[in-house]
Amino acid sequence: MSRLFVAVVSVALLLGWPVGAAAQAGDDAFLGKWDVTVPSPGGGPVRACWLNIEREGGELKARFLSGGGSPFPLKQISIDSGELKFQHPSGRPPEQVTAAYAARLVNGRLEGTVTAGNQKPRPWTGVRPPVWPKEQPKSKPGKPVALFNGKDLSGWLGQNPNRPLGWEVQNGVLLNPNPPANNIYSEQKFMDFKVAVEFNLEAHSNSGVYLRGRHEIQIQDDYGQQTLNEGTQGAIYGFITPSVNACKPAGEWQTLEATIIANRVTVILNGTKIIDNAVVPALTGGALDANEGDPGPILLQGDHGVIRYRKVVVTPLI
Repeated sequence: MSRLFVAVVSVALLLGWPVGAAAQAGDDAFLGKWDVTVPSPGGGPVRACWLNIEREGGELKARFLSGGGSPFPLKQISIDSGELKFQHPSGRPPEQVTAAYAARLVNGRLEGTVTAGNQKPRPWTGVRPPVWPKEQPKSKPGKPVALFNGKDLSGWLGQNPNRPLGWEVQNGVLLNPNPPANNIYSEQKFMDFKVAVEFNLEAHSNSGVYLRGRHEIQIQDDYGQQTLNEGTQGAIYGFITPSVNACKPAGEWQTLEATIIANRVTVILNGTKIIDNAVVPALTGGALDANEGDPGPILLQGDHGVIRYRKVVVTPLI
């Protein structure tokens, strides 16, 4: 039983509160947002996840980002005797299994284990996301940094160190000719910055540009699509829908500019502003890590379709 729970119950008895109310007050320490890190089996890259727990009408409600894709509601979640438990389906049929999580609060952190199918239990941790400033900090541009030199992959690393990169340079263009390739990220890290990218998609292809390695701007062949959503090209994947469709047809070079300062992002696609100083609420699927308050790299997604990049320039904001 946690010290926090014991303390709350003791206060409740002294004041004559119902112990059930004290239990709920203790449970409330679990509420809110958590940045979650889950080691992968076999020494692969960590899974950067996100959890948001709320209480609505006395009932627990939660959304979970399990490391990839978009956040989804948890159908099974409970807090009992100071222990948080939740589970969700993992994988695709017929290999689908249940991933079961359990954790307790230890010095303000979630610490527990997750078991998926017949795998051995793995430890996982959850920490509170950063407290971002209410007012956007003032900044000025520093010296631009070209992350792609047009010649080779110098300065880039693979997200999964156990796989080859799967990228090459042809005529000054960086591409992944035979996907799935590794996702690659820059050795250089940045906090507040503007990034300018030029890219070219094949028909029905898909990629992404990750700010700080944690917040994906969707890159996708969406020319002419009428319905916009949180997965449309230019979206902050799973969270923020672009205001208009500014895509060019597949096969044409397109421009993307994004500015991130603290937790606010602006996105300009092909000269049109499609996201204007919006709050980035959390990590997105496929994030490099869950260290949301730290500087991070530019990550280029290569494990979907064929994508070409010929410019990746970051201007730090200082």
